[in-house]
Amino acid sequence: MREEKEFTMPITRSGNSQTVFPPPWYYGVTYVAAHVRFDGADRILPPFFNTDGEGWVYIAEFVSTAERNWDYMYLEPDLVQYMEGAIGLKVEYNGGNYMYFPFMWVDKDWALVRGWLDGYPKKLALIRMTKLHPLMPKYNAPQPGLKMGGYVTRGGGHMIRLRLELEDRSESLPLKNFGPPINVRRFASRGENEEDVYEIVSRQRDESRYGEIWKGSAEVDIGGYVNDELNSLSLRETLGGYFYTLYFKVTKTILLEKVEGRLETSR
Repeated sequence: MREEKEFTMPITRSGNSQTVFPPPWYYGVTYVAAHVRFDGADRILPPFFNTDGEGWVYIAEFVSTAERNWDYMYLEPDLVQYMEGAIGLKVEYNGGNYMYFPFMWVDKDWALVRGWLDGYPKKLALIRMTKLHPLMPKYNAPQPGLKMGGYVTRGGGHMIRLRLELEDRSESLPLKNFGPPINVRRFASRGENEEDVYEIVSRQRDESRYGEIWKGSAEVDIGGYVNDELNSLSLRETLGGYFYTLYFKVTKTILLEKVEGRLETSR
C-alpha cells in the first residue's frame, strides 16, 4: 500500500488535499433497483465480455468514508455523501459469471475519482431518488403499495428513470447468479516511455450485509446522451423492482488479467 500522502492527487507534504484517501473504504447504501433483461447489450461491452442481456438498474444514496477521514462524517458531510445511478449486466468472462457496469453516474468528484481507481466508468450527473422519513405521513417506512422512484440526468439527456411499487418483504435479491463485480481499469499512455494500463480487475468486499429488502413491480425508462450510448439498449422485460439497504467494506482490487493481446483475438 502506498503512503497515505501519495495515494491520489493533488500531492502535498501533508496529503490532506487528496481527492480520495486510501482504503479501507466503508459504504452504507440505500437502493431503488430493477431486475431487467435487455436486447442489444453486447454492443456496449468490451470485446472480451459476453452477455445474455440480464441486467440490474439502480439509483442509490451513499454514505461512504475512508478509514482516515471518519471525522468528515461531522466535519464535512458533503465529502462522505453522494448519489449514484448505474446499469449493470451479467457478463461471461473466462467461463464464469460476473457483474459488469458499462454505465455509472455519480454527483461528486471524489466519488468519480475513487470509482475510476477501481475501474468503474463513472461520469458526473444530477441524481435524485425518493427518501423516507420516520415522521412523514405515508412515506415513513417501506410498506406494501408504497411508490418510489428516481432518475439520472446528464447535460440535456435523461439516463435512467425508475419507478417502483412495493409489494412485500423479500429474503434475498436476484444477484447471486450475476457473480462478483468485474471492472476494466484503463489509463492510456501518452508518451513513448509511459506504461499503458489496460486491466480486467475484480473489486473485493471484506465485509457485507443487507438490511431490509422489499420487492415489487418496476417501470424502467432508459434514455441516452451524445456520449452515453444507451440507445443501443432495448428493454426486453422488467422482472421486478427492489428497495433495500446494504453495508460493505472494501480494501483491495484483484488483477484478473492484463488486456494486452486479448483485444485483437476477441473481435
